[in-house]
Amino acid sequence: MKRNDFREKAHSVLDEIMDNIAEMEKKAGSISEDVKHEYDKKLARLKEIQKDLSTKLDDYETITEGRWDVVKDSFGDFMDKVYEAWKESYHKAKSSFK
Repeated sequence: MKRNDFREKAHSVLDEIMDNIAEMEKKAGSISEDVKHEYDKKLARLKEIQKDLSTKLDDYETITEGRWDVVKDSFGDFMDKVYEAWKESYHKAKSSFK
């Protein structure tokens, strides 16, 4: 994966996570009390994922081109894991509205 492709993909995932967190925060007031605690935990987990990704992207921006070849596979694996964790947490939390 090229460095710029990775940067674009990572920022796209981060933007999507942030948009969905904002959407869920808006809806948090309309859920019933019996599921609110669980919903809040899932929302907190999404925020954790978003924070971890932001931190990794900040680290990524400081990597020199020579080091990029060394770390690109681990960053790609990290991005895949973050994206899967985000999708799973988001869908579980969103199901609280059903």
